[in-house]
Amino acid sequence: MSPVKRILSKTRELKEKVKEFNEERKKPKEPITTKTSMFSIVSWAFYDLGNTIFSILIVSFYFSLWVISDDVGGTDSDYAYANSISMLLVFLTAPIIGALSDQSRRRMPFLFYTTLLCVSFTALLGYEKSGWDKTTVLTVSLVFFVIANYFYQSGLIFYDATLATISTPGNRGRIGGIGIGIGYIGSLVGVTAGYFLIEILGFPFQTVFQATAMLFLIFAIPCFIFVKETPKDNFWPGLMIIMALLCILNAWIIGDPIGANMGTFLGLVALFCLFGFISTPTTPLFREGSIQTAVSGTFRQLKETLGMLDQFPGLSRFLVGRVFYTDAANTSITFAAIYVSKEFGMTTADIVVYTLIGILSSIVSGLLWGYLVDIIGPKTTLNLVLWVWFATFSLLISTVWLGLPTWLIWLAPFLAGIALGGTWCADRPYMLVLTPPRYIGQFYGLYSMVGRFATIIGPLSWGIIVDELGLGRPAAIAFLFVLMIIGYIILQGVDDSPREWPPELQADYEPEPPRGAIGRSR
Repeated sequence: MSPVKRILSKTRELKEKVKEFNEERKKPKEPITTKTSMFSIVSWAFYDLGNTIFSILIVSFYFSLWVISDDVGGTDSDYAYANSISMLLVFLTAPIIGALSDQSRRRMPFLFYTTLLCVSFTALLGYEKSGWDKTTVLTVSLVFFVIANYFYQSGLIFYDATLATISTPGNRGRIGGIGIGIGYIGSLVGVTAGYFLIEILGFPFQTVFQATAMLFLIFAIPCFIFVKETPKDNFWPGLMIIMALLCILNAWIIGDPIGANMGTFLGLVALFCLFGFISTPTTPLFREGSIQTAVSGTFRQLKETLGMLDQFPGLSRFLVGRVFYTDAANTSITFAAIYVSKEFGMTTADIVVYTLIGILSSIVSGLLWGYLVDIIGPKTTLNLVLWVWFATFSLLISTVWLGLPTWLIWLAPFLAGIALGGTWCADRPYMLVLTPPRYIGQFYGLYSMVGRFATIIGPLSWGIIVDELGLGRPAAIAFLFVLMIIGYIILQGVDDSPREWPPELQADYEPEPPRGAIGRSR
């Protein structure tokens, strides 16, 4: 069938779908408050707002700029390697974390612990003790960043799983959509807050780190209080152990002129908190023997899933291609602030505007890409998305190597936002086409692991190209361009025509694909 006839055919199909949608829309729907109150739902979604602020301000923006600033004297590779280490830890432990989440009676305590640890170490970023040189300040902050980012990424696993606590299969999509929408608002809130603190009030970068921690915690607290998995939820034990860890950490950091007395006092407070944690009664999180069974079962299932890949045409090829294009996409977003700052001399105020252009274009284009997927299919849509990425990378490279007018660089965030929104709109339905309904949960776990693996390789390659090989940032962008092209070539061998699955591979449900807000690793 020619492309024109295919488009006309898909247009007719879309009209039928719109008609069916309108008929379905008129039918009574299950209220979103069937399982819990609207207040609890909004409280749950506010956590998405808070963690997106962390992602946009720390992972993608201000922390990387602080690392390479003259005040610290770090390099691209310093940030790149720290980012890769934190994601490697997540990659290695995610199967275990997922098993704990599946087997626990309650997930909220784990979300509570991971969030407080993330917030605590985020607030310590940029900490400078009297007598420390630049290298020590940078090294300590990079270690804190690795820990904070690890607990942020780990917390997402527990947070996504709590959707089942407040929703039913009949309203899960709408409630999840509320979280996504509020998560996008978090991107705007984070960038605006950073601009206000740096450009309007003139505070240093460390203030943004502390404000990020504060905003994350403030928006997370309603979720901890008003989203209850059991009637007797009790977070005092978790608070005790977190306070103990913070006191021990502060006892190590605090030195002259406060001296050893403060360290001794904080040590005693830590012991008191640990005693309170041990003595406070609480419901056991796990059934006896469930942890060991869950962890061993997770790795056994992963092995079985890898063994089934060859049985489903195009699936393994798609996942391999996804490594390349998600690597390029995520890495370019992570290092965008560094690139435009060092290569084009943009100020933080310029970068804020630059980032807002990308966020807004991503939000708007995401809606349009979704309709396009329904009309021409996920493969053709993703091909178009990758061509937009090609244009973005070409613009970023040519403005430096070919000396094109620098105003052209302002087109890059607009194109990147369009491409980023389209990437996630197209590749999730693509995965659904290739995956048999019976094993969709297993293969989506593999899908997520592929995304995490890409977030390890991308920053690592950036640091090697820019600093170890000394080829510069445009060369790193060119390398990402090549990766995107490789991914594009691999995907051309994948057919996205609907599969006719035999009865043994069918399922009577349609699981929700992974969620994510802008700035998150996927």
